[in-house]
Amino acid sequence: MERHGDKWSRAWRYARTFLGNYRDERTASLREDIAQEAVVHAWRWRRCPADGGRLREAMRTIARRHRLRSLATDQGPSGVTLVSFEADGVDEPEARAANAAEQQLRIAGRRVPIGWARVRLRGVMAGFSTLDRRLLLGFHEGFCCAELAQRFGRSPACVKSRLHRARRRLRNELEGLVRVATSFEVPETTEENE
Repeated sequence: MERHGDKWSRAWRYARTFLGNYRDERTASLREDIAQEAVVHAWRWRRCPADGGRLREAMRTIARRHRLRSLATDQGPSGVTLVSFEADGVDEPEARAANAAEQQLRIAGRRVPIGWARVRLRGVMAGFSTLDRRLLLGFHEGFCCAELAQRFGRSPACVKSRLHRARRRLRNELEGLVRVATSFEVPETTEENE
């Protein structure tokens, strides 16, 4: 029988090894901290019945989520600012619109204001099936295909293929909208302001 401490040191090694796959400076500098946060997160769920053989996969998923959260807190070493399509903690619509207008994304080789992209993203996503929308959002939150398959009662292969097709469709439609756009004016009224 495995001792309790051995399980958590093994979990820490799994998380640390997985994080070693990322070559960016930010992840390398925070590798130990992210691995420890991942183990603490997993420890909180220690009383839940779980398959002991799934510890490696669970730690990979948890470490990936903690890495994304730590990268989202500031600018990465490449000069690329990670942006959120959420409200960014700003309550006033005017301030939120000004903040979104300042941030830009690169889509199809063109610089696009994030406010413009946000509105188009909602429109494109509205054309997706409910399952595809939920799979995309779940994957963006950091859930792996196996977790999404279990949640939605599908096979992992089904989830992988649906995600692949939905991501390709989303990219193609957004890039198509950017290519035909003559200007990137952010609309005055959006769904948030209505």
